[in-house]
Amino acid sequence: MKLFSTPNSPFSRVARIAIHELDLSDQVKIEFVTVRDSESELLRYGPLGKVPALQIGSDLFSDTRIVVNMLEFASSRARLTAKNGNASDLAFEGFCLGFLESIAVWIRESRRKPELISQSLLQVEKDRAIRCVKHLDQFEECLTSSLSLASIAVACALDLAQRRLDFNEVEKYPKLSEWFHEITKRQSFQMTEPLPI
Repeated sequence: MKLFSTPNSPFSRVARIAIHELDLSDQVKIEFVTVRDSESELLRYGPLGKVPALQIGSDLFSDTRIVVNMLEFASSRARLTAKNGNASDLAFEGFCLGFLESIAVWIRESRRKPELISQSLLQVEKDRAIRCVKHLDQFEECLTSSLSLASIAVACALDLAQRRLDFNEVEKYPKLSEWFHEITKRQSFQMTEPLPI
C-alpha cells in the first residue's frame, strides 16, 4: 500500500496518524507529492490530484474517511471510523471532519495575497470555529471515550488552528483543553506535526 500525502495537509495528517495507530507503518509506504501542480507525480495514478490518496493494487482511494476505512481492513487493531449502522456516531464523525475542513478553509483564505483576502469569509470561518468548539465541549465524552477518526480530526483541527491562526478557543473549556493537550502528546501526533510555514 502507498499513501500519497503532503507534509502540511491536515487530511493527510489524519491518514498518517491512522497508519501509526493501526500499526501499519511497515505496510504502508508514504510518498510526499505536490498538489495544485499539473506536473504532480500523483496525477500519474489518477486525475483528482488530491491528498490523502491511498493506492492498493490498481485502485486509488481518495477522501479521508474512505482512506482510513481501507486502512482498517488491513489492520487487526480496533477500528477508528464510526460503524455504518450507528447514526449518532456517523453524524458526529461527519461534524468533526467538517470542522477540520472549515479550519483548512480559514487558513487558506488567511494566506492569500492581502489584496485578495475576503475579510467577511475570515469572519464567517472564525465564527464557525467558535461555535464548533462550544459544540465539541458539549460532546466532550464522544472524543474522550476512545481514539477515533472523529477525535483525530478534531485534534488536528485544533492543533492547526493554534499553529496557523493563533486560535485558542479550546482553552476556554477545561475538559476539552485537557483532552486536546493529552491526545497531541501521542507519538502518532508528534511524528506528523506540520512543517513551519
